[in-house]
Amino acid sequence: MNDDSTMTALDDPTFHLDVLDSLVYPADCDGAVPLASDPDDRYPYAYPRDIASITKAWLGATEADIRPNECRQHIVDSARFLLAAQDEVGRWRQRYALDGTDSGIYRQEDNVGHGLRVLAHAVFALDQTDSLGDADAEFREDIIDATERAVTHVRDDLFDPNAHLVESTTSIHEGRIESGYTLWVNCVFVAALRQVGRALSLLPEGTDDIEASVESFRTHLEGGVRRAFTSPAQVPRRYSPTGDIDTRPDVTLFAPYYFELGDLFGDHLHEAAGRSATALEDPEIGGVQRFLGFYGDFEVHQHGGNGPWMQYTAWHAQYRFANGEYDHGNEILATIAQYANERGHIPEHLTTKRRFEAFMEEEWNTGVDFEKEFDEEVLRDVSFDFVAEELGHMKAAYRDLEAQTKDRDVVRFAMPLAWCHAEYLTALLVRDSAGA
Repeated sequence: MNDDSTMTALDDPTFHLDVLDSLVYPADCDGAVPLASDPDDRYPYAYPRDIASITKAWLGATEADIRPNECRQHIVDSARFLLAAQDEVGRWRQRYALDGTDSGIYRQEDNVGHGLRVLAHAVFALDQTDSLGDADAEFREDIIDATERAVTHVRDDLFDPNAHLVESTTSIHEGRIESGYTLWVNCVFVAALRQVGRALSLLPEGTDDIEASVESFRTHLEGGVRRAFTSPAQVPRRYSPTGDIDTRPDVTLFAPYYFELGDLFGDHLHEAAGRSATALEDPEIGGVQRFLGFYGDFEVHQHGGNGPWMQYTAWHAQYRFANGEYDHGNEILATIAQYANERGHIPEHLTTKRRFEAFMEEEWNTGVDFEKEFDEEVLRDVSFDFVAEELGHMKAAYRDLEAQTKDRDVVRFAMPLAWCHAEYLTALLVRDSAGA
């Protein structure tokens, strides 16, 4: 447990900016980029999903006039990195080394949407600080070219014109639980298309043809999303690859709120977020779990023992603040702060000694966790060296959790995690903008 001084530190947006600064590294290709965690910790990689969350937080700080020039530069540097990392097809993959090398092992096609969002954030940050016209013209041209290639790839290779939805696996879960036509993926791409459409319109270069193409595709996809996800009584988290509806709650039900799609979802946004918050609240630790923790389900991956994830718990706080529930939102932030370490660093997720021991006995020692983590349904055709490296990170993380169980009942996984601090920062900014 932490004292009031930890909560006070975490209540300062600049504290989180400092933590994020400490995780930004110069790239060996172009730009600079935040790694998910310290290079010698669990995730020594740059993840487009995380970068999109972090640049969103930096953009929010820029708009709130909190270190605007510094935040703008971080966003632009991150965009430069992703421009260098994008492949010739227009894709961004799961994760990258600092030299821009593709180090991903999962398909997770929604990272194309996250990459587009980062490019849009760069344009918005430049515009917000009145420096868009002064930006390097080649940088602006690169954004236009990268956007066109990425959107073309999504439309031609990922979008199913019969289902009117994007089919893929996602960056939220590793397992087949997130394959098919998912709420998360389709919200990612609607948001990405909306953002890049607006970003293109701000550039001084002529982009009318590309804007029209983006607008046409966005309109079609939004129609499919509205039909598929707002017609059932409960918003489904996905349709399986064969079209079976899946309404089991998980954190992706926050996606309509998180991606600001209230106009598309209407009251269904609140149904989905409320169901997720209610079903996934951890009754012992507090905070929001990723999904219901039935270990016998092959689609459920426990990661050392089921428990709350701090970045998703921060989503819940953001949602409460946005709806004027300030006391509830503050209680959620206090829960997160309670589990920060003495330096105020927020872990990725939590579990208990009993849950961890059950995970080790039922899944790790039996090899079931390996089968779930490296399921052929979601694994890319990559060298086994990548699998072995990831397995080594997993083993080290679980040994660390095992050591923690000697001193405490609640154990913490991977800290500081950049994504968690970005979402906590965004929650503070939402609270301030909502007038709390």
